[in-house]
Amino acid sequence: MSPRRARLTRQLRGPEATLALGAALGRLLAPGAVVLLTGRLGAGKTVLARGLAAGLGVSADYAIVSPTFTLLNQYPGRVAFFHADLYRLAGGEAADLELLEEAAEGVLAVEWAERAPELWPPQAISVELIDQGEGARRAEISGPEEIIGNLDEALGREEI
Repeated sequence: MSPRRARLTRQLRGPEATLALGAALGRLLAPGAVVLLTGRLGAGKTVLARGLAAGLGVSADYAIVSPTFTLLNQYPGRVAFFHADLYRLAGGEAADLELLEEAAEGVLAVEWAERAPELWPPQAISVELIDQGEGARRAEISGPEEIIGNLDEALGREEI
């Protein structure tokens, strides 16, 4: 049985707010969590991944960059952080990477996750970033009710 899902929308006033959202989410995640990052090119997916890394305890000494050419980067932290990017992949190529198996002991964040929707477990957390112009973004977040509720509480009711 799939966990009950909840939705949360947040207005993000700039990159700092995107980082803060990612860090708040990262602090709530345990090994096995999967975060699916979607949005247009330049929407802030990699910035959110940097925040996730910070929330997972990855040292600021690591440069968290989009793994567009390497496809998967791994970073040590309180929980290991696996960062994947499917931008350059076609159809079934993503399945060949066995990302879920590779990252089972940590948290997996996947940029351009919509390129392989059949791969993701029902408990995956989805974060869609929508450009609102002038550096502002809207984050549409969905996932297991408990995590989304805890994230909402952690962020408070204010815009970040």
